[in-house]
Amino acid sequence: MGNISLVAALLLCLLAFANANTFSVTVAVTENDNDNPQSCQEQIQSQRLNHCRMYISRSHQYFNDELSMVTDDDHEINQTQEHLQQCCQELRNMDTQCRCPALKKMVMQDCGRQGEEAQRMLGKARYIPRMCNIQPAQCSF
Repeated sequence: MGNISLVAALLLCLLAFANANTFSVTVAVTENDNDNPQSCQEQIQSQRLNHCRMYISRSHQYFNDELSMVTDDDHEINQTQEHLQQCCQELRNMDTQCRCPALKKMVMQDCGRQGEEAQRMLGKARYIPRMCNIQPAQCSF
């Protein structure tokens, strides 16, 4: 009789422990989901992505859906690569889920670009995370 009471008490403790863990995990996930939109907005405002902007504007043409440079000026190539490295750092300073929205917002706000020009710039921005070797590998906008 004592063994049955002990087993029942242990099962009750395990059940209570499992319910407590499930509740705390659920609360943590809910809190993170509520914080992300505001957090992204703050990150987008604080990281102006100036180097990403400069990198895109200095990139001259596409090559197989990837960004590439066509120029004879070594100094310009070096400056562009420096902008890319700094752009990568700007993106690394942001949460993963905020990177693509930030790039899109930067392109759309940059000089009021619209239509075909905006699409061309978004096409260039889409591959920057891959070039930086960060997630997501490619933006879909």
